Amino acid sequence: MKFGILLTSVYDATVDARVQRQQHEELVRTAEELGFDLMVCGQHFLGSELRYFQPVPWLTHMGQVAPTMQTATGIVLLSMVNPVDIAEQMATLDVLTDGRAIFGVGLGYSGHEFDAFGVEPGTRVARFEESLELVKALWSGEKVDFTGRFHSVHGAQPSVRPLQEGGLPVWVGGQAAGAVKRAARMGDAWYAPPFPSHSELAQLRRLFVDTRQELGLSTDGDFPLRRELLLAPSREAGMAAALDRYRARYETYKKWGLSGENTPVGDGDELRANIEEQFILGTAADCAAELAGLRDELGMTHFVYKPHWPGLPHREAMAQLEEFGTTVLPELRS
Repeated sequence: MKFGILLTSVYDATVDARVQRQQHEELVRTAEELGFDLMVCGQHFLGSELRYFQPVPWLTHMGQVAPTMQTATGIVLLSMVNPVDIAEQMATLDVLTDGRAIFGVGLGYSGHEFDAFGVEPGTRVARFEESLELVKALWSGEKVDFTGRFHSVHGAQPSVRPLQEGGLPVWVGGQAAGAVKRAARMGDAWYAPPFPSHSELAQLRRLFVDTRQELGLSTDGDFPLRRELLLAPSREAGMAAALDRYRARYETYKKWGLSGENTPVGDGDELRANIEEQFILGTAADCAAELAGLRDELGMTHFVYKPHWPGLPHREAMAQLEEFGTTVLPELRS
């Protein structure tokens, strides 16, 4: 089992950008010392409430700060970006991290982002699938002749290719059944978001495995998973903290357009019930037991942990990371 640290945004433009950089440097440096294997960085554009720096240059720098860790985009909005550009950017990242890059991709959901790139939301699945097919072809080392609905490349044989033979591992994110089937068909792994309840997560994982089996593809690969995890003296104390942190972050995501049956919603008792179903809360022993269950029952291979939350002081996030790394991680590794 491997462990990842999520480098997420908790600031807007009113905070000096160097603070965000320095705090992420401290996160990855400490995570590496604690035995984490992976750093993950996502992508958004034009965010006012949360400032997302672009993942490839960010991971390139952070990969030098913690040079033993893998780097993963989690996720690149592949339905919006140019596939030729991102293929060469990710190949460059792989070279600069000595073959330790993972290509995490997804559709995106925010209307203002689609508008900025001139992408009709109704075309996002077609754009995603075409772009991923082209990216893989450009990494193959073979001559590429590709004519698509949105992109065309003729007689190209790029010299900018990943160090990893055959290209980077592809983790496909998404929370709906169609996205999980797409991950099974086109990716190497389904990168599961933190939104599905425990029961829904099991159903979606089963769908991924069944789809791979139907296609005659291996089911022995990675299963990277994000769950929100809060260490606390008790489960009830963890719930109180989760209520505050949930409101600070997921309300922004909903404002940007995140929706769907698996997205946390509600208020009061309904919100508590959703958090109960979607968060891992409590003591180190409680959290280790839940993670062990995900590993043993669902085959989770990578747990991606997020200590930073809007409004939470950095020193408290670091304390959570230290406690996770010194109590939860060793118990699972043993």
